[in-house]
Amino acid sequence: MSLPRPALSQPLRAAVLALCGIAAPLAAEPPKLDSLFPTGGRAGTSFAVAGGGRVDDARLVSPTPGLIFVPTGKKREWQAHIEAGTPAGLHLVYAINAEGASAPRWFSIGTLPELAETEPNNEAGKGMALDKLPVCLNARLDPGGDVDHFHIDLKAGQPLAGRVEAYALGSPVDILLHILDAAGTRIFTASDGRNLDPDFVFTAAKAGRHTIQIAGFVHPPQANVSFSGGSTTVYRLHLSSGPLVRHAQPAAIAATGKTALQLSGVGLDAKTSAHSAEAPAGAQPGEVVLLQPPQALQPLQVRVATTTPQLEKEPNQEREQATAVQPGVVAGLIASRGDIDRFAVTLKKGDKLQASLWARRLGLPLDAALRVEDPEGKVLSEVADVGEEADPTLSWTAAADGVYQIVVSDQFQLGEPDGHYVLEIGPAQPGVEALLTDAKPITLERGKTASLKLTVKRLNGHKEPLVLRVAGLPAGVHAAEVAVPEKGGEVELKLQAAANAPPGGALVCLQVWSAGDRPRVQPVLAPLRGEDRRGTSLLDHAETLWLQVR
Repeated sequence: MSLPRPALSQPLRAAVLALCGIAAPLAAEPPKLDSLFPTGGRAGTSFAVAGGGRVDDARLVSPTPGLIFVPTGKKREWQAHIEAGTPAGLHLVYAINAEGASAPRWFSIGTLPELAETEPNNEAGKGMALDKLPVCLNARLDPGGDVDHFHIDLKAGQPLAGRVEAYALGSPVDILLHILDAAGTRIFTASDGRNLDPDFVFTAAKAGRHTIQIAGFVHPPQANVSFSGGSTTVYRLHLSSGPLVRHAQPAAIAATGKTALQLSGVGLDAKTSAHSAEAPAGAQPGEVVLLQPPQALQPLQVRVATTTPQLEKEPNQEREQATAVQPGVVAGLIASRGDIDRFAVTLKKGDKLQASLWARRLGLPLDAALRVEDPEGKVLSEVADVGEEADPTLSWTAAADGVYQIVVSDQFQLGEPDGHYVLEIGPAQPGVEALLTDAKPITLERGKTASLKLTVKRLNGHKEPLVLRVAGLPAGVHAAEVAVPEKGGEVELKLQAAANAPPGGALVCLQVWSAGDRPRVQPVLAPLRGEDRRGTSLLDHAETLWLQVR
């Protein structure tokens, strides 16, 4: 469900308007925002945030309503205000001065009580004591080679769920997390989750003091394999013994009406695991939206379906047990080693069908493989994830009338309790994908022109006329709409600033507009992680760019 985004309180609104009305001191170059610390907080709180990098004369802005930064008067420090009701998850922050803007950085809004790391805690026997759960720790691996330790008392059989945010926040580190018992022996290790950040559930075998040990290797990787660290190596550690929601089944909801969900996680009972959700207003089938069930650490990503998702019916391991489905969205679970799910769909000769699986792209752990079999059981096609694609997709044409089977498995035959997935079955739908090279801010001199180049791909035979437009342009700036070629490809957009355009900046959104029976507007996406992307996160693309006029 969507969380409300309340209007700014009057004191904050006045502070922001006053700040925006003050001309920033002339700087030689745009800011460079290397880090923020802490790199997040809880909705409804206010706290000081320090910035690293070339930000002495900068102000901080975010496209998220309710996330405001006001200078404290101290060098490189702002007071962060997160208004109650501001959605949890990852958000973007820019440093701005008269010359331009920094590249955006991530800022995390969480749901747990916040706590700052206390140093020194780099020895296993002298770690920081954690007296209460749940908690979100804001910490930093600094200097290089730093190893952080946190002590917590657990009862026998008590679960401890944790999630690290480091790579997700842009920190140059690949975190490795260990849990030590009272004797200092490593009894548990967690590394990569949906990306380089650990995401785990641990259960204590014995009562006593346990130590969480955190260190990291530099990312992107280097020849030196020693533990890394530095002022920019910040992270957030979310910890809870439950009740805690980790996943929802199905990981899809209908575009209209309520969808019944079964929540899974730690310490949930029959009452707390039953949930229903509605898609946000305006959400279209095929989109990924965020839900925030009670007791979830972070929002859950779910796929929007045209109708209520179909569910697999166990057992469906053998051909004769396949779950009969209609084209649409199906949800399933690969829960154990060697488990496979079979779905049967009836086709006519010449029918063209596509099966697309969603798991890793939704933050689910399943590393899936797909195959399709003809009515005689012959394998027509099989695929796992390829290249940068996190999840498999395959297409085929029915050579004869009959029942075809789509088979889902773990590509390494492992399976796991949270191996949920969403399978979309149907004719490949025409669509559009529009991408910029990156999310770098744009600088436009008054009286001059700047060009932006992007790539537009028409998918699955899309033929509707398309035009590229810009929303949110500041006063004195014009951008004529551009027609997208019939075959797609590179499109160039020109921004023109009048000679008397007021200096300043704004967040703008490039949009692709389509005509036809169902006109649609979609933003042009700007990748945030570049060539060093490893896995997925809640926020991997920006829908806005900072445009600076000077």
